[in-house]
Amino acid sequence: MLQSLSIKNVALIKEIEIDFGKGFNVLVGETGAGKSIIFDSLNFVLGSKADKTLVRYGENLMKVDAIFSFIGQNVKDFLVENDLLEDDGEVMLSRTLFDDMKNVCKINGKSVSLGMLKTVGQMLVDSYSQHESISLLKAKNHLALLDKFGGDEILSIKEKVSESFSKVQAIKKQITDLGGDKFERERTKELLSYQIEELEKAQLQAGEEEELKNKLDMYSSAERINEALSGCEESLEDSSSSVIDQIQQCEAMLSSLSSFENINNCRERLTSARYEIEDISQTLKEIKNELSFDEREFERLDRRYDLIRSLVKKYGGSCEKALEYLAQIKEKVNALEDADFLIEKYEKQLEKEDGELSSLAEQLSIKRKKVALDIENRIVAELRELGMKSTVFKSAFTLAPITANGKDEVEFTFSANKGQDVKSLSKTASGGELSRFMLAIKNIFSQIDKTGTLIFDEIDSGISGETGVIVGQKIKNLTKSSQIICITHLPQVASFGDDFFYVSKKEDERSTYTEVKHLQGDEVVSEIARMIGGDKISQVALKHAQEMIDQTKTRA
Repeated sequence: MLQSLSIKNVALIKEIEIDFGKGFNVLVGETGAGKSIIFDSLNFVLGSKADKTLVRYGENLMKVDAIFSFIGQNVKDFLVENDLLEDDGEVMLSRTLFDDMKNVCKINGKSVSLGMLKTVGQMLVDSYSQHESISLLKAKNHLALLDKFGGDEILSIKEKVSESFSKVQAIKKQITDLGGDKFERERTKELLSYQIEELEKAQLQAGEEEELKNKLDMYSSAERINEALSGCEESLEDSSSSVIDQIQQCEAMLSSLSSFENINNCRERLTSARYEIEDISQTLKEIKNELSFDEREFERLDRRYDLIRSLVKKYGGSCEKALEYLAQIKEKVNALEDADFLIEKYEKQLEKEDGELSSLAEQLSIKRKKVALDIENRIVAELRELGMKSTVFKSAFTLAPITANGKDEVEFTFSANKGQDVKSLSKTASGGELSRFMLAIKNIFSQIDKTGTLIFDEIDSGISGETGVIVGQKIKNLTKSSQIICITHLPQVASFGDDFFYVSKKEDERSTYTEVKHLQGDEVVSEIARMIGGDKISQVALKHAQEMIDQTKTRA
């Protein structure tokens, strides 16, 4: 339930805080005083589209905070999943809009996206205004709502449909994995066989591409390498002043001084260096001897390298990946060889499961249509009590491809006037009709579609007298499962209220602003009397108001 609402700098509101009761909260007051602004503020903090024009004149931001308590398990689960639940189990939604249209949204003090704020808001509050569509009236939700009304009987067969659909999909996937129909399998086998032949003929070796590249680079630079190696060979050992000869001379000169430890260490290091240089010299000789340029060999290696590059580009990007792919397609070809037998087996299973799925979907559809008829009769009865005597309401079924949800698509259709065709609610119902329809459907579905707080914005528009009493009684009935916050100008509806908030417009020397007062005792009677007879409250009106309040206690 909505425990408190704090509003700052929204239209005429400077700063107010409202503490709501858990039952039927009634907002009353003169037209234009700011009652709808309070609802606009609530919808804003619940994630509705921001309207920059609502920022109070002269201010650079507006802010709304809403605290909810006694939240449902679905809300708790969502908050826990997103690490947003506080220990006390309360939820505080906060939203600030700056004059540059920047939004700051928070849940329990933690910054969240507008989308997440809206998701939580929709779980906490259903808003029933003449100008808003709600979850109950969106066509995409009608089938789920109907199924919920059907209870365990529909749920059990719906689960069977879902299980059967999963089996059918699994078998279809097995057939698809085997290559589809016979023609497709033959095409696949032909393509894979060509690829196998191409890869096997190439006789790829892991690491071969890199090895060939190194050899080709060597051949391409053979002349330059040979010159460099010959120069090194001469410098190291072939010339009269080779490096090795010079090191040996140094060793000989130092050998007579071996009794000096530091000099002997240097001699030993020279010996080690000579051994290392001799080894380098020998390795360079071997490289030079192997480097004899063979144009035919170079061309052969070049063709091989081009072939390998072409194949790895097609089959994975490296010799290793191409070899892995070869192993995979060999396995797939082997599987395709056995596919005819397996597919015949799967197709027999599919035929059986398809039949079972069709049968279950038909059973589900029959049960849904039975439930839909019950809903239709109950809604029509509710609407007639609400003064809509010529109402026609139908659940329009459309056949759709079978899914885990069955084969039905459902949309609630409606006609308020005799002789008028039923059409989509959004296209047919006027504001007042839509409000009363929402009240009727909420009364029917309140036990299965529980929402903590329900908002009614002038749902009594266009009605009066005994119909107004029935509307008030039906709204009061909803407090058994939900908190109600309602704007009304009808005393018959207001008299059913538990908590009353009088919204008024005030002026000071500098500005106009909205105030909210929580009415108590005689103040409630006086306000209902004002709603009955106008600003000049008579004793007759006061007596009538008290009688209305007393009567609601017996009706409720």
